[in-house]
Amino acid sequence: MAKKKKRGPDTMSFLVLARTESGAYPHPVEVALYPDGANSIAAISIGPHAANAGGLVHLSGLIDQARGELNPAHKAEFDAAELHWLVPFLVRLQAGEDVTKEIVAAYRERHGSQPETMLLARTRS
Repeated sequence: MAKKKKRGPDTMSFLVLARTESGAYPHPVEVALYPDGANSIAAISIGPHAANAGGLVHLSGLIDQARGELNPAHKAEFDAAELHWLVPFLVRLQAGEDVTKEIVAAYRERHGSQPETMLLARTRS
């Protein structure tokens, strides 16, 4: 029987909300979200796994707070991943709302299953 990985104090549990197949750039795209209100973080990976680019993006880098919409710098990834449904939830997260259950329900409605979770080491300040 395989042991479950324990979630330690130095890990963050991300919801994997998009993972596309290979294809023309910017594929494949993977987007995961650590929902924590205005402190939420997205993990974004773009391109073939052997040479992908990516990193962690604070919610303030994804959502233009003044306009309440997606920062145009992330349009290509959200287009490729068909992830624009998530933007209204991100705006609400930025306002401090806890919409995690709603995000999971919206994902389940679109994909027929719960989103995967991905554990990442917590970044140190």
